[in-house]
Formats: sequence, C-alpha cells, structure tokens
Amino acid sequence: MNVRQRCFDISQACWNHGQKSLRKIAQVTQISKSSVHRHQQAMKRRDLHPESYLWEIPEAYQWLRLLVFATLYIFGIQQGVGCEAISRFFHILRLQNVIGVSPSSLRRIEAQMREQILNYQVQMQQQLENHSAPIEVRAGADETFFPEVVLVLMDLVSGYIILEDYSTDRQYLTWSQKAKSALNNLGTTVIVKSLVSDRASALIQLAVHMGCLSIPDLFHAMRGISRVIGCRFGNRLNQIKKQLRTLHNQALNYSGHSQSIPKKLAQKIAVLQEQYNFLLTGKLAYHNILHQITCAVHPFAIDGSGFQTTVDVATILYQQLPQLATLGYTYQIPKLETAISTFSGQVSAIAAGINLWWQSVEESLQLEQVSPDLSNWLLGYFLPHFYWLSVIKQTKNPALKEIYTQVSRHYSSHLLEHPLTSKVSKNEWIHWRSWAEQMSAQFQRSSSAIEGRNGYLSRIHHCGRGISSKHLQVLTVIHNFDIQRADKTTAAQRLFNQEFPALFDWVISQMGDLPLPRKSYQII
Repeated sequence: MNVRQRCFDISQACWNHGQKSLRKIAQVTQISKSSVHRHQQAMKRRDLHPESYLWEIPEAYQWLRLLVFATLYIFGIQQGVGCEAISRFFHILRLQNVIGVSPSSLRRIEAQMREQILNYQVQMQQQLENHSAPIEVRAGADETFFPEVVLVLMDLVSGYIILEDYSTDRQYLTWSQKAKSALNNLGTTVIVKSLVSDRASALIQLAVHMGCLSIPDLFHAMRGISRVIGCRFGNRLNQIKKQLRTLHNQALNYSGHSQSIPKKLAQKIAVLQEQYNFLLTGKLAYHNILHQITCAVHPFAIDGSGFQTTVDVATILYQQLPQLATLGYTYQIPKLETAISTFSGQVSAIAAGINLWWQSVEESLQLEQVSPDLSNWLLGYFLPHFYWLSVIKQTKNPALKEIYTQVSRHYSSHLLEHPLTSKVSKNEWIHWRSWAEQMSAQFQRSSSAIEGRNGYLSRIHHCGRGISSKHLQVLTVIHNFDIQRADKTTAAQRLFNQEFPALFDWVISQMGDLPLPRKSYQII
C-alpha cells in the first residue's frame, strides 16, 4: 500500500466513523497508530484552501489525475506548450501541495506518455496483422523542411499518415525505400490507386514504381500561373492605390481651404484612376479564369448538364489557356508563356483522375449488383447530389461556394423530381447515402491535407525549437488514432474500417500515480 492509498483509507475512515481515536482508526484501516498520526498531520497541513479536502477523496483524485494527463497530452505533446508554462498553470490551480507539478516532474510524465503512445502503435500493428481484407489507398505525397527534410505520404481519403519521417534527401530511391517499408508496416495488402503530388520527378517515378496513376496537384499547378500573374496585378494595384490615396488627400486639402484643385493634380488623379480600373479589369478576368479551371475539374459538369469524362475536362482546361495568353499580351506580363506551357503539360494528367474515379464508381456498383434503372438513378441523380454537398463542405472561397451551392440546388431538384426517389425505402436511402459519401470522398485532386499537416508541424517545430524523430513518431500516432473528424471517426478507423481502443484512455490506463509534491505543505 503506497502513501496516497493510506491517506485515502484514513480519510475514508474519518468520513465514515467521525473523529475517532488513533487506536480506533488504526484498527479500521489496519495501519499503525504512528502512521495514522503522521498522515492526519499531513492532511491538516495540506488543508490550505476550500477545495483541499477534495483531493483526499479517491474519486476526486482520479479526476485530478485525468486533468493532469489531459493537459500534458493536449497542450504539452500536441500543441508544443512548454512544461514551465504548464507548471505555472497548475500553480494557479493551487495544486502544488497536492501533486508534483515542477517542470522536471511534468517532463518525466510527458516522456512516459510518449513511450506509451509508441507502445500503443506497436500493439495496434500487431492487431492489424490479422486484417486480411485489402485496402485501397489514394495517396498524396509531399516534403517539408525544418530545415531537415520530412517525407510525408498520406491516404487522402481517410487522412491516415502512412509515412512521416526525417530523411537526408528527397531522391527517388529514398522515397521508394521509405514508402515501401511504410506500406508493409500497415500489416495488410495495400492497393495504391493514385498518387497526387507537386510533380517532382522523384514522386512521378514513385507513382510508376507503385503501379498507380500520377496526378498533379491542381492547386500546385494553378499556383505556377498565380506566381506570375497574381503578383503582377496585386503589386501594381497596391502601388497605384497608395498614389491615389496621397493625391486624394492633397485634393482634400485644397477643398478644405476653399481653393480649386490644380489642373495638373486632377489630371494625375484621372490617369492613375484609369490605370487602376484597367488593372482591376485584368485582375477580375484572371480570377474568373482560375475559377473556370477550378470548377472544371469535377466528375460532374458545373452547368448541371451531367457527368464529365477525362476528355471533357481536358477540353475545358485547354480552352482557358488562350485566354491566359491574351491576358498576358494585353498587360505585358513577363514569363507567363513559360507558366502556361508548364500548366498545359499537366492538363492531361490532371484530367486523368476523372476517368479513374468513374472506374472506381462502376466497380463499386458491379459489386452491389444493381438493376439498370437503379444504376441510372444513382449515377445521374443521387450521386451528383451528395457529391456537390461534399464539395460545398470543403470549399472556403465565398465565390466558389456560391457557385457550388447553385449547382447542388439544381441536382437536388432533379433528384426530387425523379419518380424512383419516392420509392426508395428509408434503409435503402441510408445505405446508398453512405455509398455516395464514400464515392465522393474518393475523388482527390489536390494534396491540401498534407499542406495543412505541414503547417501544423511547422508551428510545433517553432514552439519547441525543433521536433525530434521520436516526437514526430508520437505526433503521427496521435494523428492516425486520436484526431477525429465531425463524424467522430479517426483516420485509422476510416482506412481499416474497424474499431480501435481510444488512444488517450489506453495511455492513461498504462500510467501510474501522479508524483508526490516536494513539500507536503507550504509556509504562508
């Protein structure tokens, strides 16, 4: 029996039997009289605050234990808050006389929690060895720098991080070895259907090695154009705006003194305003082209005319290139021709993802063995409705969100008007809705999830002045087995389609008692 348990037993005896003699409490608790006396004196010294008595109760101590571990787990391990700040937090809560909350004590607890998190991963990998069903992966790959290179390979559908590890370089051989090892560690047969990347040569070779389709990241491809055009318009517009603000202030000074604005000043304002309007027209045209490109890369037409194929999408994308060239000629934008050529070389690969997705949809329906009428209803009415709903949830740009909302309303009205819609039972609707949401999630045209992950790691790297290899492994396990989406599922649950023990609950079940304070009381 440890010190804390003896305190609980003595406290419980006092609560149940009142203030009895030392001999009586010793008989009830089977603890020596001298030990009972020492613990009672220590309890009196700890009784410094109105809430102090709570920490002598086992249930309250378990809550306190949960508070400490949760604070270190969320803020210390996940968010990179230092143990000095967390120690200060616990001092504000007046816990320094109850448990050990010094920075060194908290660091030891954090280290133990990290070890248990890695032990959790080992156990889950052993559990996955019995997972016989093959899994399909639509991967995304990218690198980030801290300044060391970190290679990241993620299943874009589930969000499961397959590979996240430091590397000395980002060459093809390094990618190939690490990716192969990471896929083997999943413990089951993995079928990689596609690899979305920024088209680095090593990643293109990696896709060939995996036997899957290499898809250019749409937003990386568009950024090649934005670097040339967007900066040109943005910088020039800001310069003219500042000049106009200065000239308008001068004009206001003349008006304030009841003086007429000089003709030369008025001419300058008129010329700059004309230049500003000219550039603003070009900027709006440029944004419209980007929206056309973004709206084109979908399996369903943005105008509501039905489904699209690879050829349809490629045709629309190629049609935007002459407009970009005209814009570059009109506004004398240098290096735009090279950017257009680079984008043009990626159009066919970007559009190839459309047919790959349709192939997956058709294979799924073949397994369901549906009738031709039901198949037409699902592909032409039901699936488009839920696809555009999923796109709306993912879109943050207000203009694009409005466009997608109008398209969604169009497909929704067509779905409600179809005679088969009213004949589908509630259970069938739930089944096919789940199917439609899964199919919609499988269409991946960018690796923005990896970019978000890289941004998170950059912040943790800055907060902690670096991320050790072991800490990076811990963060990967937390991402895969603990971070939940709105549907309360983790990345591991979505990828392997099975339940796993809650990571945090498992970790604290493996942790011992909280450390005792250095001093049982504090002289005030």
